[in-house]
Amino acid sequence: MIWSITSKEEMESYGISSVFKYYREALGKDNVKLAVVNENDNLDFLQKKDVALLRTASESLIKAIRAKGVKTTSEDFSKYELVKDKEKVFRFLCCCGIRAPKQYQNHLSSLQEGKSYFVKPRYGSDSFGISEKSICRTPKKVIEQMRYIKEELGMESIVEEYIAGSDCTVTCINNCTTNELLLCSISIDCNETNGIQTRDCKVGFKECCSAINDVELNRLASEIFHYLELKSHARIDFRKGIDGRYYPIDINLLPGLGPLDHLSKSLLLCKNMSYIDALKAVIASAS
Repeated sequence: MIWSITSKEEMESYGISSVFKYYREALGKDNVKLAVVNENDNLDFLQKKDVALLRTASESLIKAIRAKGVKTTSEDFSKYELVKDKEKVFRFLCCCGIRAPKQYQNHLSSLQEGKSYFVKPRYGSDSFGISEKSICRTPKKVIEQMRYIKEELGMESIVEEYIAGSDCTVTCINNCTTNELLLCSISIDCNETNGIQTRDCKVGFKECCSAINDVELNRLASEIFHYLELKSHARIDFRKGIDGRYYPIDINLLPGLGPLDHLSKSLLLCKNMSYIDALKAVIASAS
């Protein structure tokens, strides 16, 4: 049995049940079940032959799943802790020798007139808190956007150099049997929102994706995947500058698995893989 496991809190916050119906249709209702549990649940329903499809970032649940010794798509909890904090991700990438957009939140006095910056929440994913106002072309606008994120969203901010260009993302799925890493890259056209992915852009069908085949982009994604010592799957977002260079901006270890999410889109556009096969590839990454 394949168990899609999430916490009650995350179920309410992210609406996972609306996507689970697609899992059932693709994999068969008798092959997959949804488990919505408390943080301290012992997961006694898991059997040795089951597969745990992780849909939670809860430390206690991740540890409980791994303690059961079942096949699972979960990584060590420390990986989720790292990637949820964009400041820590920046430092990690720098230590690995991978260039990411320079950060300024701890050096606001160095902000310059005539230079553009990008302000976004330090934590979170799915473009939460990102809008066209995230692009700040003066130090004053930077401070205003930081204040908005603090007062309206109750979150800390990241202040990056703004990379003029476009967004792209790479799906990375490891086959635990062959230990081969599948890499599928797509560009994301967000011209209606100044070339950046916003929450409204994602859910409002204002983007258009297309397959790209770039050896350098795939190499960077593969390096990040292996530097993090990941075992299952991930989606890594990049910004492609007008200079042609790629800058990693986000690492998602719980990418959306719906038929219209970027993971499914990338497999379809790059490999002509159906949604059913996309889910099977993710499940095959369980170890």
